[in-house]
Amino acid sequence: MTSISKKKEIKSIVDKIEEISDKTIETVIDFADNSGFCKKDDNINNFIEDNLYLFNRVKHVKYHEFQNLFKYLEGFTPFSTQHRIKGEEFNNVLVILDNGKWNKYNFEYLFCNRTDKQSILTRTQKIFYVCCTRAKENLIVFYHNPSIPIINKAKEWFGECNVHEIVE
Repeated sequence: MTSISKKKEIKSIVDKIEEISDKTIETVIDFADNSGFCKKDDNINNFIEDNLYLFNRVKHVKYHEFQNLFKYLEGFTPFSTQHRIKGEEFNNVLVILDNGKWNKYNFEYLFCNRTDKQSILTRTQKIFYVCCTRAKENLIVFYHNPSIPIINKAKEWFGECNVHEIVE
């Protein structure tokens, strides 16, 4: 930057990008290129050419969604997943137990001590331990639609007064 006017011009472009963050990634890339802020070069053109299917899907994503993903991946949010917290500690931890479509973990096995699939049980125990031991002050464990045996095990582990039903 060689002058105050150039700094003001760049600030204006950055402000405009922030204003259009609800637009698509493609729109923001085109704006940056047209404004001269960040020109499309062979790297992006080659990426698009080599990854056309991917680019055609990603270019329609709102730019602010990409910004949110970037902030999350770089650790600029107060949220994390169980796979990114080893060694970390937090004042408040919310653990959401959901079997979803996982095939390496099963939280029902954990609460019911199902040993016929020992490798799944062991992995589940380890990840549950990591999640629960991250809390310095408050730990909440949420299990959607637990069975009676799961509720009973939760009461055994956490104390009856600490197990609550959430009514919709």
